[in-house]
Amino acid sequence: MLRQNLYTFFLSLILLVSCDILTPQVNFKLAIPVNDFTYNRSAQHLKLFLEKEGYQIDILPCENAIEANKMVGNGEADLTFIMNHSDFIPEVIGSKAGNLRTVLPLFERLFFLFSRNAILDTTKSTREILANKTVGIEVLGGETHANLKKLLQSCQIQNVEIVTKDQNPDFIHFWGTYYGPRATDLLNDNWQEISIDPTWEDFIILNDPALKPFTLPAIPGIEESLTLNTFSIQTLLVGRFDLGENAIYKLSEYIFKHKLELMGQDLMYRSINENFDASKILYPIHNGTDSYFQRNEPTFFERYSQVLAAVFSICAVIFGAVQAIRTVIAKRKKERIDQYFLNFLEIKSNREANAEKGEQFDELLQRALVQMTNEKLDKGDFHILARLIQQELSNLK
Repeated sequence: MLRQNLYTFFLSLILLVSCDILTPQVNFKLAIPVNDFTYNRSAQHLKLFLEKEGYQIDILPCENAIEANKMVGNGEADLTFIMNHSDFIPEVIGSKAGNLRTVLPLFERLFFLFSRNAILDTTKSTREILANKTVGIEVLGGETHANLKKLLQSCQIQNVEIVTKDQNPDFIHFWGTYYGPRATDLLNDNWQEISIDPTWEDFIILNDPALKPFTLPAIPGIEESLTLNTFSIQTLLVGRFDLGENAIYKLSEYIFKHKLELMGQDLMYRSINENFDASKILYPIHNGTDSYFQRNEPTFFERYSQVLAAVFSICAVIFGAVQAIRTVIAKRKKERIDQYFLNFLEIKSNREANAEKGEQFDELLQRALVQMTNEKLDKGDFHILARLIQQELSNLK
């Protein structure tokens, strides 16, 4: 039974490694917050884009980005999104954050702020404009909510109430894309874009290095559209650490090589670039993505040398363990049969009556037969013992 379990473990390990190399995973579950406009938009782009290559993408709706990252960490989903400055999410999901890895920075989001009323005093700073006001967002309790609270606290802006955007707020805030439909709709409803004053922008970026300054030109032909000073954040595609190295290698390769197709869907994908600073990424880079970045340096066998070395090492350990176990079992069987031969010689040499010796030989043969049936004796040795006992029984008669 032990031998069978070892063989099963060994074969399962070999199959697991070989499957990732020969037939890498193409079915992925993508966890997406139901109320995040940009995440849902990108999920649809990614689904259509990848399924043309033969991938199967199943979108799993969830409450917010915190829940989405938790699902990946728990193994309930394979992939999800996260903004690179949402460092509170790993703290919320705890030890499961250690299971998350960055596949690649997928797109860029911009900080947008719109005012219901025109800002008459243009000398006021953004900090003064927001004080004692209400700011509406898409959903409370999620990623945008937590990041906005962190921003307001770091800038010491007092008495700002965060509400949902349908509660008639003074301002509306969201993380969006260049010239997206939400910004256009708000402009058409006479909301005014707020350009972040440089002092406040510098302070925010100093406190959160993951953010980058960004200038968005005005939309040509729309008088209400202004040139905006704001900041951007990379949005990461993240997955579990135990997704196959070759599977993520192939996924990253396809996205990087065909990013122009994604850019045709939305300019936000122009940020897909191999030359990003991995030290500033929220989650460590997945081994598959790292292998893709190093593709021009190692050969195939060098790229998988650690995996192959581990497999061969495990094979050697398992083979040695099996051989050691077989040796111990054989030794124990030998010790048992030796004891039966010693009992045989003891009975043969005693001076008891033939009838008593015959009963002792019969009892010895019965015990040996039971031991052999339970596979605790070698069959060859048992047959030798049985012939000796039968010969002595014949002599006694």
